[in-house]
Amino acid sequence: MGHIGCTFGIVLVIAILIPELRARIDLRFILVGSLLPDIIDKPIGHIIFAESIGYGRLFGHTLLFLLILTAMGMFMHGTGRDNALCLSFATFLHLIEDRMWELPKILFYPLYGFDLPHYSGYGHWYDYFTTTLVRSYTPSFSYVFVSEMTGIGVVLILCIVFMSGSNILNRKP
Repeated sequence: MGHIGCTFGIVLVIAILIPELRARIDLRFILVGSLLPDIIDKPIGHIIFAESIGYGRLFGHTLLFLLILTAMGMFMHGTGRDNALCLSFATFLHLIEDRMWELPKILFYPLYGFDLPHYSGYGHWYDYFTTTLVRSYTPSFSYVFVSEMTGIGVVLILCIVFMSGSNILNRKP
């Protein structure tokens, strides 16, 4: 919820500040992009290779992946709605929300070599999910808890706004 809510909130603020972008934003691609690095990396690192890698920040959390998405977006730019650019921008926000600058070996992969981190702290893939669930939603003043609660708050506000019939993105500037 943290990635979805925080990303939607940032995109909506940008849409309000720069009205010319409103018609080019596709919230479906923002939604997918806000989760894309985790959609790619979590199953690979925590489920498929849980025994060997056991780490959920792999290829989807790299600048290389982001540059590939952005290049695709630039190539497809000008087709009316910039879906691939929406996808890459939301993915960029995901990397910021994950504070990937603290993990330069992953962020700048493969510049630091081709080895990716390994973590074997979880016995089985479901241990990862239960630990994450408890850590994310146990009240504390941690980055994870605050970002999750912020995301939930933004999503709730957006649901109320859109259910009231107001469409922020389609208002005329």
